[in-house]
Amino acid sequence: MAVAALIIEFVFQILGLVPQHRSAEVVETSVTFNYMIVLNIIFVAIVAFLLVRSFRIGGPRMLAGAHIVSLI
Repeated sequence: MAVAALIIEFVFQILGLVPQHRSAEVVETSVTFNYMIVLNIIFVAIVAFLLVRSFRIGGPRMLAGAHIVSLI
């Protein structure tokens, strides 16, 4: 795929289809505080609470002793 990309680049250069002057601008990005960050924080808090609770009541021991029950 890399070779194909190089071939396409050289073909475009030979045909003069590569622009000489670029008008793209680089814009600085910043971290914004929006609803997704709030939801992520809430989700992490819920997961942390459930993990701590699970380990305190012996969740790993319960899972180790669990047997798969067939419904058939």
